[in-house]
Amino acid sequence: MNFISPGFALFLSIVFLLYWFVFKNTARLQNILLLVASLVLYAFFNWRFLGLLVFSTLLNFYIGKLIENKKDRKAGKWLLAGGLLVNLGVLLYFKYFNFFSSGSILQVENILIPLGISFYTFQLIGYLIDIYNEEIKSCKDLLVFSCYVVYFPKIASGPIEPAKKFLPQIGVKRSFDYALATDGMRQILWGLFTKIVVANNCASFAQPVFENHEQYPGSTLLLASFFYLFQVYCDFSGYSNIAIGISKLFGIQLSRNFNAPFFSTTIREYWQKWHITLTSWMMKYVFTPLSFSLRYLKKAGILLSIIITFVTVGLWHGTKWNFIVFGLLHGVYFIPQMLFPKKNNERLSHRHTFFLNLARFSKMFGLFFLVMFTCIFFGSRSLTEAFGFINTVFSGSVFSSVVWPPFTSAFKTFITALFIVTLLATEWIQHPRSHELQLDHIKSPYLRRSIYIAIILAILLFGSVMHINFLYSRF
Repeated sequence: MNFISPGFALFLSIVFLLYWFVFKNTARLQNILLLVASLVLYAFFNWRFLGLLVFSTLLNFYIGKLIENKKDRKAGKWLLAGGLLVNLGVLLYFKYFNFFSSGSILQVENILIPLGISFYTFQLIGYLIDIYNEEIKSCKDLLVFSCYVVYFPKIASGPIEPAKKFLPQIGVKRSFDYALATDGMRQILWGLFTKIVVANNCASFAQPVFENHEQYPGSTLLLASFFYLFQVYCDFSGYSNIAIGISKLFGIQLSRNFNAPFFSTTIREYWQKWHITLTSWMMKYVFTPLSFSLRYLKKAGILLSIIITFVTVGLWHGTKWNFIVFGLLHGVYFIPQMLFPKKNNERLSHRHTFFLNLARFSKMFGLFFLVMFTCIFFGSRSLTEAFGFINTVFSGSVFSSVVWPPFTSAFKTFITALFIVTLLATEWIQHPRSHELQLDHIKSPYLRRSIYIAIILAILLFGSVMHINFLYSRF
């Protein structure tokens, strides 16, 4: 039961009505409903991991209080180390045990990965570190803290929400805000469009090609790489928009996770706009302490810190060597920017203008190609497949005619490309706003309704039921 299933729509409707009509009187009642609803939904996905989720919640709640209460900073450091060890130990066991035991004498079956473990574990680690650094106070209300951990709009795939932003919202009574709720519905609609129409149709072309790349010429593989990048982007940004929109229905604002990353001109800007909450977490809790520890190496220390950080980003995604190479390449892309900061970090006076000039377009196109190239490693099942895929792309067959995968055609591919152009045009026009369907600046209600109707019709007429699961739910 994911965000775009009929079962979830029914679940959300029931929780919404109970929240605003039955449990609306106090923050405690509202939080009890959110906690119960979140646990029920999590148990529906896999009830066997419900105990692990409860254990992680209780452990970090009490460790956080102990860290704050310890006047001796050395004792607090030992408590923090213990909390980090348990959190990382659980994460490493479920996500990486098979990876590190492969090729050894250990014979293990594939270990199932608990839903959302990467997301909520990073939240908990950040929470403990922030308490130790005295950036926040520990949460004294177990109900409030539990809602922070298991809140159902973000439990499966984020955003990775900082405690100092979320806890103050969940700790007070929420009153129904019609404007916020309608804005949430618009954001949900845009998320559904990007997932069902763009991502799923891109997947219809990309996934069969990636799974059988040896059967296709370089021209088809190049096109599949393009569609796969948009599949990943629209799948995850679609999820994030739906999650943020759902949360607005309950009067709680989550962090933005994507901000038109393909209009970036540098790799640094790209990562400031792609999976923003993960990037922010990595910069704060991995890069910053690493660069401080390696400051004696000067610029080499910064470069090493960047590469280690992005290899960690790759590892966060999973246990394949592909993901490590994916992260390593992104780290390497930072090297020219770090070595030549004046040339690569110059402020562009036309950054917020509507029309592009050739210089900025060429930078955007070059960066897009690098990201698309790296995404081949992300989408392949092994390094061997990835290198074979790349070898074919750079062969003479890249100039041959495209071979259409099953269930696709030139017409369907053309329609999918039109939707990608529509997506990019909308992002460009709406770039200064908080999301793509924030249309308050359009005064005509008829024009706004026409846009909503057009998107709904696109979902109904061109939405693909294939590849319905969200990619990042497995991370």
